[in-house]
Amino acid sequence: LITKYTHSTITKMNLRSFVLLLSLGASNAFSISNYRSTTSRSSALHSSFASDAIKVGDAVHSLRGETIVIKYGGNAMTSPELSKGFCSDIATLQKLGMRVVVVHGGGPQIKAMLEKVGVESRFEGGMRVSSEEVVEVAEMVLCGTVNKQISSGICSAGGTAVGL
Repeated sequence: LITKYTHSTITKMNLRSFVLLLSLGASNAFSISNYRSTTSRSSALHSSFASDAIKVGDAVHSLRGETIVIKYGGNAMTSPELSKGFCSDIATLQKLGMRVVVVHGGGPQIKAMLEKVGVESRFEGGMRVSSEEVVEVAEMVLCGTVNKQISSGICSAGGTAVGL
């Protein structure tokens, strides 16, 4: 969800709906000729779409130039299709004028690498207790693999990304 807090209002919308409405707008979906209908049901649907399009337009306008921080969890990165969609969504937000900061996780990827290299880690109270070896492996995974995959995926989708 995209969320913007301003004063006492909260605007939320599903990112896919947001992008869909904008892409429809880009393909002349807002043209009057596309809204001609002969039935009241079609007219109501077009009115609803137009209302939604106005809301999306207002949201885009209010977020232009804003910095948006998005947490991209490690479990969300386990599917190539989801990763590609995420990177595409980030590139789209950038094209709409938003500055996006992605803060990523990588728990499942760290766990897999720890198992692969034979380093044990333990959890206390739901939190990983990290030895020096675990920290080295986590850094290797997060900086050397995950960060680069996300950055290159966003760039491949037409966005701009630098991994830090």
